[in-house]
Amino acid sequence: MGSDSMQDLPDAPLSWGDTRWNKTGNWRHMRPEVRERAAPCAKACPLGNPIPKVMTAVSRGDLEEAARLLLERNPFPAITGRVCPHPCEVGCNRRRYDEPLAIRSIERLVGDWIQEHRTVYFPSETGKRVAIVGSGPAGLAAASYLRRQGHRVVVYDRNDRVGGMLVDAIPSYRLPRSVVEREARALEQMGVVFQLGVTIGRDVSVEQLLSSYDAVLVATGAHGERRMGIPGEEHFLGGLEFLRAVRRGERKPPGRRVAVVGGGNVAIDVARTLVRLGASPVILYRRTRKEMPAIEEEVERAEADGVEFQFLTLPTSAVKLDGYLRLVVVRMQLGERDRTGRPRPVPIPGSEFELECDAAIRAIGEVAETEFLPREVLDDQGWVVADKFTGATKRAGLFVAGDLVTGPATVVEAIAAGLRAGRAIDRFVRGEALPVQEKPLPTVPLKEINLDYFPRASRVSIPELPLAARCKTFDEEILGLDLNSARGEAARCFSCGSCNLCANCWIFCPDAAIHLDGDLPWVNLEYCKGCGVCATECPRGVITMKEELAREGAVA
Repeated sequence: MGSDSMQDLPDAPLSWGDTRWNKTGNWRHMRPEVRERAAPCAKACPLGNPIPKVMTAVSRGDLEEAARLLLERNPFPAITGRVCPHPCEVGCNRRRYDEPLAIRSIERLVGDWIQEHRTVYFPSETGKRVAIVGSGPAGLAAASYLRRQGHRVVVYDRNDRVGGMLVDAIPSYRLPRSVVEREARALEQMGVVFQLGVTIGRDVSVEQLLSSYDAVLVATGAHGERRMGIPGEEHFLGGLEFLRAVRRGERKPPGRRVAVVGGGNVAIDVARTLVRLGASPVILYRRTRKEMPAIEEEVERAEADGVEFQFLTLPTSAVKLDGYLRLVVVRMQLGERDRTGRPRPVPIPGSEFELECDAAIRAIGEVAETEFLPREVLDDQGWVVADKFTGATKRAGLFVAGDLVTGPATVVEAIAAGLRAGRAIDRFVRGEALPVQEKPLPTVPLKEINLDYFPRASRVSIPELPLAARCKTFDEEILGLDLNSARGEAARCFSCGSCNLCANCWIFCPDAAIHLDGDLPWVNLEYCKGCGVCATECPRGVITMKEELAREGAVA
């Protein structure tokens, strides 16, 4: 701007003096509160993974930092990055704006990076010894945590390989065995000892373990299969039995046309595995699709695979004929809600019909085997009685975790239970009080995200095998993201409730009351008038306005 233009400007008052004497904070009736809060994705995660901070690290391409953050809460992100039903993505605020972040796929990328770049951790020894019964996800999670605390850990399992349901039941096209084996080897390198082929209750008792170790964790899962209680049930195969056989190399289907009874994850895995073996499965489920307890994503994939579904149907008997099975099936209708909150299926009188098939597989649920446990930790029905948070039982030093307590649940829920039990055992063997469940942080809703700073953007496309190829192979069907794709996807994260010192509050504050010399902005309340501009311009809901409490000398 030239000098002539400057002369055209009107006179304006300017002060060259220091205005810090004018402390305007006593004008305030609202005050800004600066604190990080829980993102809905992290709140929904059973492990409480710090997802926004992980996304920030990945968006910078810093997989080492992302790995450090994930491993604080999740010892096996390469596993959960494949089989977790990703409740985090359901909770994601971005889901209500355009599309949810592909959090699970990014977690898998970080988990695979960890497996490639892992360094062996050698903790300081405490001299304490802990026995863990069961090498499924709960047992492995507890073993990882306890070994990192310096305790000697021995894991017992009746099978000849480590992993429990991870290697017995989950098909390899969802979770390759090599991924689990690498996690097991890492634990061995850290000092965890595995005693395989040992059945507790036959080869050694829980009492013997309690007398030999400072604490015992039982995490044997739910491997017993529920029975239907119908005539001819002996002609049905068990769902877990079938999946175990396939995982161990059996590649011959039990027949061409196979009925699968059930609506849970095992039933879906059985049906999708049958497709890969060249069979034509039909799922018979006594409720509707809406009530299926299976992971929705897996149900959709089963439909895409060509699996047939017959809802509101229930077999009532089976007869073995010359080379095939004849099932008598009754049609159902939904009635009053049961204790699970789902409508109770009720048979429709006179609706029976016959269904012919080459084989039938029962997959109506799994139950825990508890006969080997001390009677004092069981109720009258034989269920384990334990603290829901720590897994502690009435017997001092005996803890339980995972599906043994909850019944069939997800892998990530079992890992979370194993970690909670591990923390409780660590406290117990050190002679400290057991941990208590902390009150969760408040969650940032979408309405408190400043969407003006976030242009709409589509979710990354997750690469996977073509449908025609995946239905003929047991190779992993969902493929991983490359780093560039993951960085772009992670950059979509709102980072709800997590401050990244973007300085918006500092820039917009009319009173210069915001300071950035720390991990979080702080407000000098001597000058803050409580105008709320900082909260409005905070993109991530870290700053909120609260009503000012009455102050001595404040102007009414």
